Amino acid sequence: MKGTATESGAPNQARPEVILDFELDRGFLFMLLKNIGQQPAVKVVAKISPEIIGPDGKTPVNGINLFRHLEFFAPGREFRVLISYAQTYFSSKQPTSITADISYRDQSNKGYAVSITHNLLIFKDLPQPVEGE
Repeated sequence: MKGTATESGAPNQARPEVILDFELDRGFLFMLLKNIGQQPAVKVVAKISPEIIGPDGKTPVNGINLFRHLEFFAPGREFRVLISYAQTYFSSKQPTSITADISYRDQSNKGYAVSITHNLLIFKDLPQPVEGE
């Protein structure tokens, strides 16, 4: 994860901390938006690039409402978005370097921003279950 959080408050203070991560689970690739902080985040926007096509083969996952305007994000909460069966994802020439620029505020209206870059190739050669198991 490459990222720098910027804030207008005291360091080490309980605050929201929103990240975007990826997970491989039983052969399926998921995108996770998480608030790993100790306080709620508000007005969360995640700009993800390049475009990632979802499991229907047509709709960009980047543009779903979750990433465009999440008004309230409780601490410890996570949203798990199915991207694709991993084998299909990698064989369909989907992007493997993904950047998420995330901005949000705490309930005192202090602003935060982070940029996170992921290399999805780390998932490509991990052992995966065989279909039907």
